[in-house]
Amino acid sequence: MNAINRDFHLLTTELGPVVFHSPSYRLFQVDEETSKRVSALKKPHGSYLPDEEVESLQITLLGQVDKQPFRLKTSLLGEHSQLNGFYLFVSQECNLACTYCYGDGGEYRKSKRNMDETTARNFVDKFLTGDSPTYSVNFFGGEPFLNFNLMQKVVAYTKEKGAELGFKVSFKVTTNGTVWSDRIKQFVDKEIDNLTVSLDGPKAINDAQRPPLGNYSSYEKTICTIEELKAIKDKRYTIRTILTKQSCEKIDEVYSHNSALVSPGGVGMTIVDVEDGNPLALSDDDYRKVTDGIIRKNAESLKSLAESDTPTFNEYTYQLCELLLFKKYRPNPCNAGRTVIAVAADGDIYPCHRFVGYDEFKVGNVNDEQPLNDDYFQVTKSFKETSVDANEHCSGCWARYLCGGNCYVISWLREGDVFKPPQRDCDSRKRIYERLLAEFTEIMADSERKDRFLQNVTAFYKQAGGSA
Repeated sequence: MNAINRDFHLLTTELGPVVFHSPSYRLFQVDEETSKRVSALKKPHGSYLPDEEVESLQITLLGQVDKQPFRLKTSLLGEHSQLNGFYLFVSQECNLACTYCYGDGGEYRKSKRNMDETTARNFVDKFLTGDSPTYSVNFFGGEPFLNFNLMQKVVAYTKEKGAELGFKVSFKVTTNGTVWSDRIKQFVDKEIDNLTVSLDGPKAINDAQRPPLGNYSSYEKTICTIEELKAIKDKRYTIRTILTKQSCEKIDEVYSHNSALVSPGGVGMTIVDVEDGNPLALSDDDYRKVTDGIIRKNAESLKSLAESDTPTFNEYTYQLCELLLFKKYRPNPCNAGRTVIAVAADGDIYPCHRFVGYDEFKVGNVNDEQPLNDDYFQVTKSFKETSVDANEHCSGCWARYLCGGNCYVISWLREGDVFKPPQRDCDSRKRIYERLLAEFTEIMADSERKDRFLQNVTAFYKQAGGSA
């Protein structure tokens, strides 16, 4: 692939043709003739354009970005490679039977069990050592609150160790929201910094996709929990939503419903990850509909930031603002294995929560004298070295620094290669970025809208505790 296709991408905007320069995030207008020449290179016959014409076009485009190839210096994932983020599977059982569960009902290809106190203490002793001034522990499952007593003990023991060794820990919980009590509420209020609550939209959609192992509505219980969280002052929580074939044509309804339950920026949409034969799997047409819906809602979100006193953030809006405004880039899809690991209920260690239960990616056990084995260091080295620039599947893509590649686990399950993104996922993501970059460009070209946009984004990041 030629350098122009790799580093420059043509956008269609209300301002006319605009080019996005991947290595610097520069956006600049071009005339119709330049636009036609860039478009010509995107076509199958583009590679047969005369070399001198390609060279001339490259000189023209580079002249717009001062010929400086790479201005992005800060990784969205951070620069250090020290383990400081942990998924702690305190419970590998669940009280729901979600129809799309990738974790085998919380068992994760293992067996139903709760983590014991010895395993939890070994995790704290071996990984929360004070080598880092801060750590993050996400209580995970299954449904973690099914082992609430252990969660309390972990927090108490960790705080004791932190006081002794001089480190602080941020505690998070990923929950289905159906297990709640006054004791849990007090614990969450005092000890938990952030919660992710699963809810798939209105009652009919949620209860069809997330049925309980009992005679009750998972929706009604989760809504009650969210109302309890609202009552806790300054308690941060997000809602995680899975979009399936049942809900792909109701995406506006799902967004509207869930957004009303949480502060701006608190709703994350994920396309279901199931085998193609599953009734909930999305066809290519369904996938396009979902992508169109995501584009529409995130474009509306960007416009609200430029035009409203009560703006909304959605998942792509949040990420794009952080990348473009703070000049960050994404070298990899995530920090799996590098700064993050997951500890299963039996103490087995994996690069992240999605890998749990796949023996090929087991990299140790917290109950062993040396908790991390040689496989861990090989996996970490592989993930770190295969950034988007080193990944043959990503290095020629104009959106590589916005995207960072695909989830390692999904790539492995779908393509047999952790570094090979499924084509459908790539195409969808590029369509989303293309449309949102065009919207962003139109906002930045209007001084009044730009000022309001920057004010709203700055206020949001300050409120969320980020840099602004």
